[in-house]
Amino acid sequence: MDENTRNVLIVAPRSDTHASTIAAMIAASGHAVSLLDTGQWPCGLDGSLLYGPQGVSVVRDGVPIVYDAAWSRRLLFSKSAPAHVHDQDMKFIRTEGLLFDLGAVALLAAGHGVKRWVNAPLVALAADQKPLQLAAAVVSGLLVPETLISQRPDDVHAFRQKHADGVVVKPFNVGAWADGENYSVSYATRIAPKEQLADGDLRACPTTYQQVISHQADLRVVCMGGEYFCMQMRHSLLGEIDYRAIRHKTTMHYEWVPLYPGLQTKLDVLRSALGIDFFCADFVVPIAGGEPVFLELNPGGQFLYLDDKSPGMDIAGKFCSFLVYGKTSRCKEFPRLEEKPVAVQSGTGVESFPESGVECP
Repeated sequence: MDENTRNVLIVAPRSDTHASTIAAMIAASGHAVSLLDTGQWPCGLDGSLLYGPQGVSVVRDGVPIVYDAAWSRRLLFSKSAPAHVHDQDMKFIRTEGLLFDLGAVALLAAGHGVKRWVNAPLVALAADQKPLQLAAAVVSGLLVPETLISQRPDDVHAFRQKHADGVVVKPFNVGAWADGENYSVSYATRIAPKEQLADGDLRACPTTYQQVISHQADLRVVCMGGEYFCMQMRHSLLGEIDYRAIRHKTTMHYEWVPLYPGLQTKLDVLRSALGIDFFCADFVVPIAGGEPVFLELNPGGQFLYLDDKSPGMDIAGKFCSFLVYGKTSRCKEFPRLEEKPVAVQSGTGVESFPESGVECP
């Protein structure tokens, strides 16, 4: 391998559009890219773990593997068994493969085989937990909506009574249901004060309840190390609380804007508290103005759509540069691809990844 060539690892499912796009951009720029898909059967790591007098290493065919940089985009915990595996063996093999992958990822994150991480996997997994990140946001001095996370009916009813404008109900993760031609998605939903909620339903599923923040705009803040890039999103449908649910129903206006004064210092504290160098955070700008209110962040958040909605910032190129070199300044070396896909090393050999694509945030 050329001394200027970097060896990069991406932890993500093979079907992940962000991972495939970034992998293809990096590979097209002359670097080596490997994929670790923890959803692959029985394991996604194309290597073995070797311990001995020489230390600890990840090896392939007896040769140690060292990655200059690695990105933990997404851990997938579902493994689909091949047809030849006996039904009675599936649970055992699936569990063994999952534990091997988690152990391998933990080993790589501890400095064995990876020189630098863009969010070490288990740290990112912790930072992705909404209860923890909300607490870290409060400690960092960010404004946060008054929030209750619960499945206890008495606590939920009491929280609702405190907020005359109703509350917002948010799932921990976006879910989807299909029933024939009907398709539903569990985005954030506003519940009016008079709407009845049965105690049995509240007990059935813990969820997040927040005070309503009447806002004039949404912000998507992308963090890469100490750099922050802020996209402002506006629409004309008053009262809507989740722009993802209405982006197909109205015109969305996207604009890159400066970060609110004083926000960077608080975000630096938040980043340090969670131990992550990359994330996408969501804020709302109150109608009355003032400091944006923090809603949540995602350590492996979506960012490709930002370039498509408002070109010029080159977030994808900046991220490639940040991942490969640890700084965004070499982003011009990684243009978005438009023609044929690029072969990238995966856990089972060489795989062609699609060059581009946009996922919803």
